[in-house]
Amino acid sequence: MRAEDFREIACLWQNWDTRALGSCAIETAVPGMVWSVWYDGQPAAAYGFSHASAFDPDHWQAWAFGTDRFRRCVPTITRHLNSLVPVIERDCRRLQVLSLCGHDIAHSWIEGLGGRKEGVLKAYGRGNEDFCLYAWTRDGGRSPRVRDLPASAAQSAL
Repeated sequence: MRAEDFREIACLWQNWDTRALGSCAIETAVPGMVWSVWYDGQPAAAYGFSHASAFDPDHWQAWAFGTDRFRRCVPTITRHLNSLVPVIERDCRRLQVLSLCGHDIAHSWIEGLGGRKEGVLKAYGRGNEDFCLYAWTRDGGRSPRVRDLPASAAQSAL
């Protein structure tokens, strides 16, 4: 896992376990909404949508992480996310992303996809790390898409 992703994800766990991360991604996933990208025959990225609330099936949380080859996967992931816009707009009332404050590269990609920063969650990480909250909402928030952003720009954002 790339260092940026480890810093962002591991600080949320009491006992870090990569196998548990994979299990959690699958167990909390919106059905059919988890993917991996392989590069040169090796897994390089994972991304998807999980239920953000046990009580609201229309409230999703987006996530992504990968290896040092993640950057090479960004154009593919971006195109795939763009192709999902009709499904997201139909089935998801609120889509959100939590990202470690200071992870400017990820924030550029999220904003390029149309995410709007809603605020900062103070001391959200177990070591008091602050997280930024981004969202897309059905009632006025933009849908995730980078149609006007060339793939090279999306890739350089990461």
